[in-house]
Amino acid sequence: MTDTTTNRQTPSSKRRSLSVWELPKLLQSVRHHRKTLKKPGRERPHFRAILAFVHRNRFVVANQIQRRFAKYLKSDRTTRRHLAEMEALELLGLADTNNTSPLWPKVYFVTRRGLAALRQALHEQGQEWSESLKDRRRSEGQSAQHILHELFITEFLLMTWETAQTRDDVQILTMQRRSLAKHKAFKVVVCGRPTSLHPDGMFLYRQQGKGMMCCFVELDLDSMSVKQIAAKLRRYQVWAESTRATTYLNDLYERHKATAPVASFRLLVVARSRNTNAEYRRVQRLVSVAAKCSPLFRDRIWFTTAGQLQEIPERCNTLKDRIWLRMRDVPPFNQDTRSNSLLMIPRHAAFGS
Repeated sequence: MTDTTTNRQTPSSKRRSLSVWELPKLLQSVRHHRKTLKKPGRERPHFRAILAFVHRNRFVVANQIQRRFAKYLKSDRTTRRHLAEMEALELLGLADTNNTSPLWPKVYFVTRRGLAALRQALHEQGQEWSESLKDRRRSEGQSAQHILHELFITEFLLMTWETAQTRDDVQILTMQRRSLAKHKAFKVVVCGRPTSLHPDGMFLYRQQGKGMMCCFVELDLDSMSVKQIAAKLRRYQVWAESTRATTYLNDLYERHKATAPVASFRLLVVARSRNTNAEYRRVQRLVSVAAKCSPLFRDRIWFTTAGQLQEIPERCNTLKDRIWLRMRDVPPFNQDTRSNSLLMIPRHAAFGS
């Protein structure tokens, strides 16, 4: 007769299921990129420019850095090597994202040491650093939706910059992202309650023969409810009708030598969803919400989809292709989500022909 006691698990070795309080341990990143360079590299002159670009956009990937600094990074191999050197110098860090795909790229952010290098660069130029040196590292990792939202905004602004580089009649005067969140000019009062407007991005461009235009960017990932969308458009409308907006826009135009500044702007909304049909339905919903805004603000809203941006043969055609739906072209009888006639409304180019 065989002894079966040796095959039984002792109480101390029995497998225990995780309690509810321990579930956050499962929210850590599954894939960790290993460092390809162990020894610190030498700091190159263009590293500070790359740090400024990454810091302004919060999170970026290598392809976006290479396109922005093609003068220094002429190939994928050179890009990877220089970014590995910056990672070894601890100027850049990698964002841990809760994902399972082995194809997920490295997502970079500026570390505390990189922020100190930027502060030193500004000090050498006679400017003072007003932000803290706290980086964007999170021990529990970053939400995949948050990372995607940030990368999509970076991509759109980069495509806008690339568009201007291919045209002699268009010039990007300034681009802003992170500075807008804490700007005093975007504090508003809605229904008697103080709040703040947080645009996803902003850029100011000058087009020859047409003057300047300030454009605010909003990226919709089909994650906000109709109530949340209406609340954000309401904040935009209240801000547009306030003296803070007039002062901010006039100062912005005057700072860039506008001859006759007018407090005008556009709101560019990019809708992104699972597929083309879902994106079209999302635009219909956004149009129905925007139709309830005041006429003056409603005419400033332009829509497009991420699918239409991806269909463009060249990235540098983002704002000169006719892919934008203007709310001013949508008649009242078509401002219903059940209508399918939005496809019949002509599209426009943001930069014009």
